[in-house]
Amino acid sequence: MKIIFNWLFYGLKFLLLIAALGLTLFVLIRMNVRLEKNMMSILPELIPFVLLLILFIVNMIFKQKGVNENIFYNLTCCLVLATIVCVTLRAVLDTNMVLNEKYGYGVDFNFFDNFVAYINIMLYGLSIANILFVFRGKDKNVEKSKELKNA
Repeated sequence: MKIIFNWLFYGLKFLLLIAALGLTLFVLIRMNVRLEKNMMSILPELIPFVLLLILFIVNMIFKQKGVNENIFYNLTCCLVLATIVCVTLRAVLDTNMVLNEKYGYGVDFNFFDNFVAYINIMLYGLSIANILFVFRGKDKNVEKSKELKNA
């Protein structure tokens, strides 16, 4: 059962990452168009998404067991990315928000802007945890190989 849930969360985290990246990019582009800012100003908000995507791809290519087979990491990734999707969808779709109705842009930019810092913190935390689990998996394998050589 643990293996089934692990692979379910493992696949779901890729789908949620793509959805969270797409929705966040949509809101950030609309925000910059409204403010008439340069599109290069959204790069700091997209760096953690790209970093996490690169780490996911590296884990998949090199089959990092310390990350890929860790059910708690996969579950945490799904929860974090689902939170980002929910916040973004609420900023876009919730018509009962005061500023959304008042300004008529169709997106409540202030609601989304309040969560940008938390989104970055969560994504950088996932990236750091990913890197730590990669090294943890390697140390575990090295210890097992040393035990086999000594036996």
